[in-house]
Amino acid sequence: MLILDDKDFIAKGNERACYLHPDDKNKTVKVTYVGNKRQISKQSQKEILYYKQLQKRGIKNWKHLPQYFGEVKTNKGDGFVLELIRDYTGEVSKSFAYYLKENGAKAYEKELEVYKQYFLDNCIIFNYGMMPKNILLRKNSQTDFDLVLIDGLGDVSHFTLPNKIPYFARRRISRRWDKFVNKYLKSK
Repeated sequence: MLILDDKDFIAKGNERACYLHPDDKNKTVKVTYVGNKRQISKQSQKEILYYKQLQKRGIKNWKHLPQYFGEVKTNKGDGFVLELIRDYTGEVSKSFAYYLKENGAKAYEKELEVYKQYFLDNCIIFNYGMMPKNILLRKNSQTDFDLVLIDGLGDVSHFTLPNKIPYFARRRISRRWDKFVNKYLKSK
């Protein structure tokens, strides 16, 4: 069992909390925390399943997703281990929401286009949880940035069979991308 310490707490969402991995400072552990809206995180289940599908598909490019390292039992509940997204300085990357507030969406047009193309090229489905607070902006240098989805991976719809066919997957990605842009980026 992995022991997670409160001093290693990173962030918390509606159902899950992230902690710095006690044995590897380049990894994080996501756990469903006690007292959330649900005892079992359906999002965690879907996310883990989707990460396993991506591994099975042999995805090599994890540039816009944290790499997945498997499930783990912890003192705070069941969890799973992911790459901790850090800037070139070693600092944990800040949310895209932080940078949008600071600089506006126009400053990141290139990064947004590359990000969108990554999902389309790899037929990676994201859900409606893809919002600026669930995306990190990783600084590779002072002028080179990547957007990294840390929450909202996978499909929450009941009918996911079309996702296995690239044409339909890309159509779903495009529709969701348009909703993401209209909801979070149009006024920025």
